[in-house]
Amino acid sequence: MVLEEARGGSRRDGWYEGEVVIETGFVGARLPVHFTDADLADLTAFLVARAAAEEDGALPDGPATDWPESGRSAYLRLRPGDPFVVEVRDPAQSGVTVIVPLQLPDGWAARGSSRLGRLRAELDDRH
Repeated sequence: MVLEEARGGSRRDGWYEGEVVIETGFVGARLPVHFTDADLADLTAFLVARAAAEEDGALPDGPATDWPESGRSAYLRLRPGDPFVVEVRDPAQSGVTVIVPLQLPDGWAARGSSRLGRLRAELDDRH
């Protein structure tokens, strides 16, 4: 199974357009998402906190986080645990929710935070 990060696209009126892609042997889906710089900062904070918890050897638990904030567009619900669960939710258009349990390797949050930092820098350079 592949769960790709949101692909940053163009920015209009303070909003980015991206796409979440899920591919498994059973299902394939593409879901458009709309997010802001503040949403990217929220995701960065989530990943930094997860990376710190990993470094401390803490169990992968904690509250679920919606990204981008639920209610504006399709979104991801990130549920720390073993396994880590990503719920891809599209209440507005299709009404479909896809639940994807992931066995994440050690260091995933730090690597994700680093990739997100590079994406944010690239987006800043464009604008």
